[in-house]
Amino acid sequence: MPPIHRRNLLLAGAGLAPLLSSCANDISRLRERPPEELAQRLKVCSAAYAVLRAGKPGAPVAVSGCNGTEEEKARPDAIFQAASLTKPVVAYAALRLVLEGRLDLDAPVSRYLPDGYRHFHKALMRSADDAHDLVPASTLRRVSVAQLLNHSAGFPNWSGGTLTLGSEPGRRWGYSGEGYMLLQSVIESVTGAELADYLDRQLFAPLGMADTSLIWRDAFEARAVSGMTTYGIRQRGRFRRAMAAASLYTTAADYARFMSALLADAELLSLLLARPVEVDAALGLQWGLGWGIEQAPGGPYLWQWGNNPGFRAFAMASATSGDGFVLLSNNDRGMPLAASLAHAVLPGEHRVFRFPRVA
Repeated sequence: MPPIHRRNLLLAGAGLAPLLSSCANDISRLRERPPEELAQRLKVCSAAYAVLRAGKPGAPVAVSGCNGTEEEKARPDAIFQAASLTKPVVAYAALRLVLEGRLDLDAPVSRYLPDGYRHFHKALMRSADDAHDLVPASTLRRVSVAQLLNHSAGFPNWSGGTLTLGSEPGRRWGYSGEGYMLLQSVIESVTGAELADYLDRQLFAPLGMADTSLIWRDAFEARAVSGMTTYGIRQRGRFRRAMAAASLYTTAADYARFMSALLADAELLSLLLARPVEVDAALGLQWGLGWGIEQAPGGPYLWQWGNNPGFRAFAMASATSGDGFVLLSNNDRGMPLAASLAHAVLPGEHRVFRFPRVA
């Protein structure tokens, strides 16, 4: 980096250092500061959120901490990369297939992929000639569909080489993007359709989620925001292939519609909560079939964070009251805004914001 640029970067970061230090391990410390103030102090140029009350979504709200270019201006209908907020959407589709009798939670994955699973070493490079390995059916026989959903299958988060089990399936929780990519292949095998097309037809269209897709659409260009990393690098990547772990494009309003549909589906919600695995007993955190679960007064609470380079997202809701929110932001520093919203929308202490993967 040229010296002048490095100097400017250090000067810009100096004013943020105390605030960033305070939220490095526990962003709940910032919960009493409103999102607008945090956006300004953290230089989050574009964020949007929507609040749900009794399962009904309110109008989306835009937040900006910048007075920059037209591209940086926040708008309530902005389209963001939602990162791992993709996973609850894919899990919802899987659980609908379970309730329809087309997918068995306790079945081994090999039932649906009898010839094994083609694992690509780079998730965005998935053509036949791209580097890959074959996870054999003998390995897939040891893993159940439920274990993919609740991150207890034993696979790593990501693997750039041969995909192998790091622990015995069902033994412990271990967050795994690879597990959801495997679940994508299971869903595609069951439905006979590519995941992006299937979700468009079976979920997004029926719910009126016109601004949501697992793959980039040129129609998004006018409202899509680019991400910003901590080091000031703008992220403009486009997902051309569906990734069940991380490729969702959406708006705050659309994601709130999805959350509303989930909270209104008592049978599916009960299934989701029925067999949680322990994540962090000290924080009261578990994982259900597609969402994290926080056990706290007013809950149980569903939660999921999102973390793509230049983007931070968070969704949370009480399975009891139906109150909740979704936050989408275009900055690596955006997560403290979620702690602020949780404090305002879901009163009480939420220890999920002490969880290292979130904080």
